[in-house]
Amino acid sequence: MNRIGFIFFSLLVGLISCKTDKNQVDNTINIRIKKDPERLNPLLFPNPTAREIYQYIHLPLADFDPESLELSPILITEMPKEMDIDTGMYSGGIYFDITLLDNAKWDNGTPITSDDYIFTLKAINLPLTNAGKYREIVQNISEIIADPNNPKKFRVIFSKDYILALEAAVNIEIYPRYIYDSLNVLASYSFTDLTAKHEAALKEDSVLAGFADRFNSNDFSRNIISGSGPYKFVSWTSDQNIILEKKENYWGAGMTHASLRQGPDKMVFHIIPDELTAVTQLRAGAIDVINEISADSYNELLSDPTVRENFNFYHPSLIKHYYISINNQDPILSDKNIRKALALLIDVDNIIENLESGMGVRSTGPVHPVKKTFNKDLKPIEFNTEKAKEIITQAGWKDTDNDGIVDKILAGKKTKLDLEVLISGQELGKKLAIMLRESAKKVGINIRITEKDFKLIRAENLKTRKYQLVPAVLSQDIIAWDDLSKWLSENDTPDGSNDMSYRNPVTDELINKIIVTKDEAERIQLYKRIQEQIYNDQPAIFLYAPEEKIIISKKWNSSSTVKRPGYMANTFSKSAWKVINNN
Repeated sequence: MNRIGFIFFSLLVGLISCKTDKNQVDNTINIRIKKDPERLNPLLFPNPTAREIYQYIHLPLADFDPESLELSPILITEMPKEMDIDTGMYSGGIYFDITLLDNAKWDNGTPITSDDYIFTLKAINLPLTNAGKYREIVQNISEIIADPNNPKKFRVIFSKDYILALEAAVNIEIYPRYIYDSLNVLASYSFTDLTAKHEAALKEDSVLAGFADRFNSNDFSRNIISGSGPYKFVSWTSDQNIILEKKENYWGAGMTHASLRQGPDKMVFHIIPDELTAVTQLRAGAIDVINEISADSYNELLSDPTVRENFNFYHPSLIKHYYISINNQDPILSDKNIRKALALLIDVDNIIENLESGMGVRSTGPVHPVKKTFNKDLKPIEFNTEKAKEIITQAGWKDTDNDGIVDKILAGKKTKLDLEVLISGQELGKKLAIMLRESAKKVGINIRITEKDFKLIRAENLKTRKYQLVPAVLSQDIIAWDDLSKWLSENDTPDGSNDMSYRNPVTDELINKIIVTKDEAERIQLYKRIQEQIYNDQPAIFLYAPEEKIIISKKWNSSSTVKRPGYMANTFSKSAWKVINNN
């Protein structure tokens, strides 16, 4: 080859290479998330931020379709039917016969079988693992029986009927046993062996303790992450980014369920806590997707013609609402009168109007306002400092030393009405705390604001109940019948969901009754009675349900959904917009 030919060949190779690299970059979607998710392990850490990522890695047997919002099969052939048990030790209970898809496989090419399902449920059931929230969901499963003639079939048994039995059986992310239990430790134990009633003996079992230590470790939450979803975990740079790539020769390729679809070749989740920085990068084209931004930023971008030309704007009503968690066992806050007074000191309507541009609905309890089970008869608590002051005075609090802070003798000791609000640095939490501090000051309550990382708040304060007030978000699923285990006394444990230590036998009785109630009208009435009881106790300060604010580049054919987190990036495809603007 002569010199001119060599140069031409080199240029051609270079152009092809550049074009290839450009196409690869073009099919990479850049998504902003507000904080480092800490862990990507739904069984141990079903965190909303982590969910934005692990939804593409870990799949349940069935999930709610983002369009129809109906529970639909993903890893199974069809939705199982509830069957009654008339005889035997589980008489009066129900069961589901479940069949896994023949072609469903793990990343090493081995089939997903009943062994994987049973392993996952055993790992949840084992009291030594940190899967407390999932244990509350599956605690009513009594037995799982594999079909001896077909590794793809098994039966899930409930000794008594249960309102969320179907969801508990199929809406749990399934883990590959060959990775998460490579030594096959749990195979030596039956499902019923690994229950809370055997906890003392299980803790003495060094083999199980070793399994639990490894299962709970960061290895399976930050380093070794594998599931049946359409994307694989590639890398994680703390506080910078997390990268996923589309799986090659994926078993679910071509299937229609949204959870199985493969869109972008690569997803890069950029961890950008500062909103101004995130918006700047969005304007520059470095970020394709941004959500959970303030109404001010959303409206500012919407009003910019250039941004509006290049981005789609969505504001779906997600099933979540904001509240302030209260430690009901705190010496001061154990008095529901003080909790009610605090609720009167937050001008929620003003927050919705000014911080959300009106994009929010007042909530009065744990059930989302859009649901049929929501109790519309409960009126949102109005902002009223005079009434709050009256309640505080009637509860025996007075400013005896004229320092501007009311006090009272508690347990034989003079105690100031001095409270601490822990915030994690999120803008809404900061503004809530400041507003509460200003209005509380007018009625003789001193509010101190302490900022720390939320993972520390959870580990050092919420789990240990060493806190007073923490702004939080209650994220729920689309299901008609909400799981109300967060409000049960029995779940007031370090790993339990009742981190407010709310205890009321009346509420407990109502929740336990609703679990086994079949009649829909009666169920709805029970939900409303539960909300009324919680409303009267005010174990938390319920604020409002926001509309999510999502902005997505027109480089992608995109859509939104009320299913959290409001979008599914794996369903996006490149659009003609990008081609037009690059030519």
